[in-house]
Amino acid sequence: MKPVDRSLPSRRVVLALALTGILVLAGCGSRPATVPELPTVTRVMVIPVAPIKKLHTENKGIPLGVLWQSIADRVKGSEFNERMEAVRNDMGPKMTAALVAQLNAQGYQAQALEGVSRPAASPDNIDYGMLPTSEPVLHVYFNEVGMYSARFSTDYVPRVNLSAYLMTAKDGDTVYSETIYYGADASGDSSGSVPAKARDRWGSFGELVAQPQEVARSYDDAVAALAIRIAKNIRANTAPPR
Repeated sequence: MKPVDRSLPSRRVVLALALTGILVLAGCGSRPATVPELPTVTRVMVIPVAPIKKLHTENKGIPLGVLWQSIADRVKGSEFNERMEAVRNDMGPKMTAALVAQLNAQGYQAQALEGVSRPAASPDNIDYGMLPTSEPVLHVYFNEVGMYSARFSTDYVPRVNLSAYLMTAKDGDTVYSETIYYGADASGDSSGSVPAKARDRWGSFGELVAQPQEVARSYDDAVAALAIRIAKNIRANTAPPR
């Protein structure tokens, strides 16, 4: 009988070892990733929101090449901006108050930050290192506010787009940041998108300017909805207030 060579492992042993190694590696790969710890935020100081300098009315339904219609549209937009000047100026203070209220509703200790130094020509160009607080600060600013009529629609709908930044005042680390689109540029209901209410639309520019109180209310709707969304987003990105 031929003697058995025991100097090398049998093929069955090799296969068993290989299978064991695969299972070990698979087990390592299936381990859940470590979830990063959310920053703890208790107090939030809200930088007063500055009103945007101008409302923009845009009508994408103008036929290409119709110069007179394009000029008329710019004139209409200028008229609309003048008619809504008081509403535009009020949007900053209203947004500030709404943010404070909604953050408090989410369990934070929130208040407007007084004594913020800001350049007159660029009020949102703020030196965060000079802010009179050591608490986390929330800076919200409008990117665009106005009315928009899409290319294949005669309706005008509100457009209110803004950016929000929550950061630690001591070292400037960003805790939460997001650009949120309300109304015309919204695409569904999500963290960065808030649809306008169905009632907030006007079938023509004439109808729009003839109902200034309803237009003002539509911007109030936008401010309220955006403040709620920002407060909820901050709540989702920070540990529960203690």
